[in-house]
Amino acid sequence: MPVRFAVCSLLLCWLVPVLLTGTACGQPLADTVFTWRGYALEARAQVQVYPAPPDDERRDRTVVVRELAENRGPSTMDDVRYLADRIGRTFRIDPARVYWIIHWGAFSHPGGRGSKELFLRVTFRRSESGRLSSPYWRAVTKTDVRELTDRRYRFSVPDRSTDTGDVDMTPASDARR
Repeated sequence: MPVRFAVCSLLLCWLVPVLLTGTACGQPLADTVFTWRGYALEARAQVQVYPAPPDDERRDRTVVVRELAENRGPSTMDDVRYLADRIGRTFRIDPARVYWIIHWGAFSHPGGRGSKELFLRVTFRRSESGRLSSPYWRAVTKTDVRELTDRRYRFSVPDRSTDTGDVDMTPASDARR
């Protein structure tokens, strides 16, 4: 009887929770299209939030920001500090404790084709006054991105025909520009 109890305990307390959470482990924590007001135009980018690598104590999250062909406003690279601040506020994460990945590819250009991609890792620090520093840029590979997202990164571009999950980041009181 004690052996049967031990096996049942093992299944209920260890194996079942692992199996139930296993399907969610390969997913980003959030995957949405952000919009923000830049200059006089609305800008949009796909944003995916992932956990940072478990052995990295300096960063809590990795956020992949994809430049979309539908973006008519400033590029994600032009607004990276502002975008990092707004995404940080939305998801309640400190932008200085995040690996920011700016991702460009064929999906970034109307009618774009091909498989060439550019991944830029961006990091920030906090100044003594608490403001975000200028961004630090570094080109990285897709393999690096997979490692920075705790191996959860999967390439997907939102289907704009069914997308209704835009996060509007332009409150009426936003007088940025």
